[in-house]
Amino acid sequence: MDRTLHETLTDNQIYLGFSRSELQALEPYRDPTARPTVGFYTDFSGVKTRLSYFPPIPGLHDQLVGDLPFPDDGIHAEAVEYLAAIKSVNAADDSFTAVELGAGYGPWLAFTAKAAQRKGISQIKLVAVEADPDRRALMQTHFSDNDLPSIDPQSTFSSAESDSVSVESYLGAVGEKNGKLTFASAGILDWGGSVFAGCNDGGIDNRGEKVQTYEVDCYTIEHVIRDLPIVDYLHIDIQGYEYLSITASLATLRAKVRFMLVETHSRIIEGQLLELLHGKGWRLINEKPCKFRHDAPLPLDALVQLDGSQLWVNLALVDSTRFDIYTEDYRLRTAEYRAEQLDKVVRAKDEVIWALEAELERFRKQSS
Repeated sequence: MDRTLHETLTDNQIYLGFSRSELQALEPYRDPTARPTVGFYTDFSGVKTRLSYFPPIPGLHDQLVGDLPFPDDGIHAEAVEYLAAIKSVNAADDSFTAVELGAGYGPWLAFTAKAAQRKGISQIKLVAVEADPDRRALMQTHFSDNDLPSIDPQSTFSSAESDSVSVESYLGAVGEKNGKLTFASAGILDWGGSVFAGCNDGGIDNRGEKVQTYEVDCYTIEHVIRDLPIVDYLHIDIQGYEYLSITASLATLRAKVRFMLVETHSRIIEGQLLELLHGKGWRLINEKPCKFRHDAPLPLDALVQLDGSQLWVNLALVDSTRFDIYTEDYRLRTAEYRAEQLDKVVRAKDEVIWALEAELERFRKQSS
């Protein structure tokens, strides 16, 4: 018996890393006043991102406002990253601090800042660390485009602030110790550039890409957040250094970080993080393994085609009622939403039936 695609592709075959009902958590952060802008992708919350930050992407992304991301936004991120950010904002009180490591242009700092503002939070702290100076310069324009304080990309450390938002930005890498590391990149559109041991004489990195290398300052996570009393949201995307960096700063993370989203770059790292954190004061609440190819003679961290994601919550700093309620609440919202949609379908069909009945009645009168 034939089955529809929807019936065939169940949750057993398509692993999203989250429950579809959880997407309702994003709805309160939708900006109904958002309008498309030429040259920008405008997401559902109104955050604008220049399309020039990415290689050419097919589609009319600057001619519409993005809907809730499912399974991704079609530009740069999957729904699980949006959900992680919103969960951290939902659990925050009267202040909010976000730290983005491997920040690039700071997409999650901008997104969480605007979400925190929409929630009514007036004390917002943003901290970024990025090793590529060209990509770090994009943060200046991205923040300016979204009415956030703009950092000076020419300085190795820059800070800026407005009435409600303060920003700190480091030019550097993140690792297991403070010092110096080699960073390699194939250009401003190479979002897979990373710190590594070295490349061969032809300037080819472990991915087989021709790269430019330069020495950068390296900071531990502990050093980056040393002056922060609490971190509501920590986003880590450091291209294979996640396990080493988290291990080196584990005690500080346990003491200060409430939600931690780790972008993973090998199945080995995913297993290492599970062993390191599970049952030791952290709870994994969303998780999706990385996607990788297996047909090339490259190191495991060079085979990743799509980052994995692990969202950890610190049970010592976040009461379970701040995230356990999601499941039932979202299921209720989803049921209500589906009921509304069914009502619309039924109403539309009723209107068609009424129109046909009226037309039939007119035909009868004309015939009599």
